[in-house]
Amino acid sequence: LSEQAKHDALAGAAALVMPSYFESLSMVLLESWAASRPVLVNGKCDVLLGQCLRSRGGLYYDDAAEFCGALDLLLAQPEMADALGRNGRTFCEERYAWPVVEAQYMDMFERLDREPAATRRIPSPGWLARRSRTRRPARDVVASATTGPVVNEEDALR
Repeated sequence: LSEQAKHDALAGAAALVMPSYFESLSMVLLESWAASRPVLVNGKCDVLLGQCLRSRGGLYYDDAAEFCGALDLLLAQPEMADALGRNGRTFCEERYAWPVVEAQYMDMFERLDREPAATRRIPSPGWLARRSRTRRPARDVVASATTGPVVNEEDALR
């Protein structure tokens, strides 16, 4: 979909369903909230569950029965769904609006500039030192590796 079609679909949706187990930050979740639409997320994904709880912008489920119940609730009570969507929008504006993000970065840069480093950094070796010829070539290491099934622990450690 084009960006416009995606935003139109989100704006017209009863809710966004995000079934993923593996999210670090769901952009489409934020886009749904930006459109003031509630979300229904997989409660087994800690990140989505946490965002849902902190924002009060949607519901979550752990199994098929809970999914059906939550979806029925969102469809049967559009006023509640709209309130969840507004909560999500407020959450996004307070945490992810560009001025907020920019201010957080600027604050971090100011603190880094102001505060001394907590620990002394050990310098890493230079380019030439990392390419020292004291190690056997990789092809020799691979050629000498044990092959075939492992018979006992001693074979596995060689």
